[in-house]
Amino acid sequence: MRRRFAVIRLVLFAAVVAPVSFTRAAAPTVVVPPSGEKAYAIAGETFGELWEKVTGTRPAVKKTEASLPAGDVVLIGSDAVQPVTHELIRDGALEGLGLVYGGDGYCIRSVPRDGRQIVIVAGGSGRSTLYAVYDFFRRQAGAEYFWDGDVIPRHDTIALAGIDVQEEPRFEYRGLRYFAHRGLHRFQAEHWDLVDWQREIDWLVKKRFNLWMLRTGIDDLFQRAFPDVPYPPTDGPDPDAQPRSYNDRTSFWALKYRGELRKQVLQYARDRGLVHPEDTGTITHWYSHTPSAFYRTRPDFPVLGDEKSGYTLATQKVWDIEDDEAWDAYWKLTETHIREFGQPRMFHTIGLAERKYGKTARENLQRKLFCYRKIQQRLREHYPDAPLLVASWDFNWWKNEDVARLLDELDPRRTIILDYLADCPSKKSYRDGGMFGRFPWIFGIFASFACNSDIHEDYAILAPRLREAAGDRQCVGLVTWPEISHNDTFLLEYLADNSWQPERLELSEATPRYCKTRYPAELASPMESLWDAFFPLSQTFHWDNSWRCWDPQYRVLTSRFLNTLTAKQLKSLDADYARMLPALKGSPKVLQGLAGLSEKWYEDPLWRRDAIDMGRTTAGRALYFAMVLGAQRMEAWRNGKADADQVRRMAELSQDVLGTLSDIVAQSDDFSMEASLRRLGDAKEINGVAPTVNPHAEQTLKGNAENDYCRSQHYELVEHVYRPELAAYWAWVLKRIESDDRAEWRRPDEFAGQEKVIVDRFYETPLAQMAPTGPRSAKQLAGALSRLESLIETLVDESAK
Repeated sequence: MRRRFAVIRLVLFAAVVAPVSFTRAAAPTVVVPPSGEKAYAIAGETFGELWEKVTGTRPAVKKTEASLPAGDVVLIGSDAVQPVTHELIRDGALEGLGLVYGGDGYCIRSVPRDGRQIVIVAGGSGRSTLYAVYDFFRRQAGAEYFWDGDVIPRHDTIALAGIDVQEEPRFEYRGLRYFAHRGLHRFQAEHWDLVDWQREIDWLVKKRFNLWMLRTGIDDLFQRAFPDVPYPPTDGPDPDAQPRSYNDRTSFWALKYRGELRKQVLQYARDRGLVHPEDTGTITHWYSHTPSAFYRTRPDFPVLGDEKSGYTLATQKVWDIEDDEAWDAYWKLTETHIREFGQPRMFHTIGLAERKYGKTARENLQRKLFCYRKIQQRLREHYPDAPLLVASWDFNWWKNEDVARLLDELDPRRTIILDYLADCPSKKSYRDGGMFGRFPWIFGIFASFACNSDIHEDYAILAPRLREAAGDRQCVGLVTWPEISHNDTFLLEYLADNSWQPERLELSEATPRYCKTRYPAELASPMESLWDAFFPLSQTFHWDNSWRCWDPQYRVLTSRFLNTLTAKQLKSLDADYARMLPALKGSPKVLQGLAGLSEKWYEDPLWRRDAIDMGRTTAGRALYFAMVLGAQRMEAWRNGKADADQVRRMAELSQDVLGTLSDIVAQSDDFSMEASLRRLGDAKEINGVAPTVNPHAEQTLKGNAENDYCRSQHYELVEHVYRPELAAYWAWVLKRIESDDRAEWRRPDEFAGQEKVIVDRFYETPLAQMAPTGPRSAKQLAGALSRLESLIETLVDESAK
């Protein structure tokens, strides 16, 4: 190798003192290091692929040789892995790369050599070298990268001269979590096949993320760790499934296939340098159930039996933390995942999240503190120095002084608090828990429960908190950790941009960037105006633990907040009315603008998705406002302060708004359960294991989506459940009005029977019969948006009466 360095140095030196003539190649030659992480070779191939997409010409990609090829050259890798880069530094062509080696910083630098360009694309690691490749095309060719597609302009050539880029992230950890709910392919990662995951992981790297987490269940981990636990049937429900709920964990594909898929997905991410924390400690929680078959051969296995949190399924139980047999089994799951799927770079625990034990608050706290002590002790036996993420979700139920007490017991050199609650409007957990300025922590944007599929992040809360966090050197990361994926494209872009450098925290800074990068030039300015007008309404909902977060307008037969009008609930509705009305008044401008743009821009998939998202978000808010106004009118009628026609108008208006929401979501397969079910059949065989789709998958899918926790903007639910339920609700209201029944509004017993009839019909009707069938076109989308515009104008007029 030393001799090779000398040859290269002579060649480079000769280019200076004795110019050679050559014919400039149509594309540079891409030179990858002879060794190093796999990500370096991937970076070279990626550079070649993107160059071809921009120019139409594919560069040659070669490993480092004794002499450089003729023409322009792109060197992949720093001097630590790329011998030519090392020789350039030794020869004085440059003094260094300014990198923190092993880190996420990178540089892109042109070095002119006798009429040709040598461009160094180098990071402190293989992963950050990939960042540099994608950033090269962002800067030099105008490329942009989104979860739903890349924007790659075409150019005859790409300039290589005069490049001098140095980048370093503010936050050490930047990333996303993928959760285990199901319903629609776009939003829920358990629907994704290997091709979907490869696209997603590539996008994570394009956005310069480095941390990600699968919270999509544990696939066949129990079967791999404990061979006496059989695989569940592939032709019917899982034996442990709870029908019509999110606890029907029947795998869509055969569980053995999901295990092979998990292995391939994690390896693909690992090859690109992404960090995936290994679950450790008490992992038998929401989507890591213990198969009942595990207990059949271990009837005396120790579990905690005094839980008071409402987790009643035996498969959800936490194993007894007082018993070493339980800890041995827990560790076996962790070490099996490392062996079969993972890599022990980082670990993650959620302790006894949402669980309460014992007879007193002190007993519960002591149980939880002991649990964290045991988790650390077990982990440090095997991996003394690996970072441990402690998820903060359970801290929402702790007293502030109790969180501070736990922090006193955690080693800040090896432990990081992953704060789930940093954007919660009712709590600043990083302040309340005492970690701010004191203990390493990650700012976690929880953003969304499974049901929150529309656009609703509140930047008036998020921006100042992020600015505060960015000033705290103990804050080492910025992530989003929702129960749903891809629901809010704007938030994902905001996260990616500001997790690298938090320089565009205000909407006035983030919105122009979003529009400039996502839309064609002539569309950027009008869409910026529409986004500015849209945000006041979208931000009237934001996740927290209040009832409003759960979209009661899609749960009218079960929601006491809309059909049981106590004085307290009416006061809350009055506050919502006052908050929403000013924002709603600006919505017709947004809808009119989108409808006007539809004819020209409908075929642009990125614009179309955003237009539908903005439309459906607006429809959801308008529906809720209509129900609030309707409840106010109902109570006013009961007290003799409104006439019956005012209530009838709200019944008609709210149902029309919901019908228009149905028309909007019918415009895309993003919202069709039938389309999501059908896509499961597109998966390909992996390692000889076929992606057999369980015939029970349709019932599982329905149960996972329709249950009260997860109900959202699924077309089949909107059209075949929410609309008949809303009709039943207003029939009850109008029946009381006709009979002049002025008793307090209390949810009647008859609702339970009506809901059962509607829901039973939904489960009995094949999705293929309920799928959207109408035309999809610019005209149809514009028409639905215009109808919604008119309905909102009427709502605003009604509110003035």
